[in-house]
Amino acid sequence: MMRIDASEWRSHFAALQAEGLGWFDFLTAIDRVSHVDVIARVTDSSMRRSALIVAAAEHELASLTPLYPGAGWYERETQEMFGLRFEGLVDQRPLLHRLFVDPPPLLKQVQG
Repeated sequence: MMRIDASEWRSHFAALQAEGLGWFDFLTAIDRVSHVDVIARVTDSSMRRSALIVAAAEHELASLTPLYPGAGWYERETQEMFGLRFEGLVDQRPLLHRLFVDPPPLLKQVQG
């Protein structure tokens, strides 16, 4: 697992794709209260290798769909559940066909 800065998110995955890691495997998130850790994995099944990348994002992260079109579904889900915006994500349709009120359902509630 490699932790990178959120500003390097798309460029880091572009470099991984250039190295042959061309299959987008998954993307998920973990609420850390002060930020959301976004975790994604890409693989090269012919060489049996993969890369698991983590970046801390506060409000937005670059979409990986220009590199990996299959990332769109995962980004839409993460956007809905954690309120994290993916810059450049073209398909903004909700996955659950309903609107959530603030805060997004998978963000931790901080008691004041």
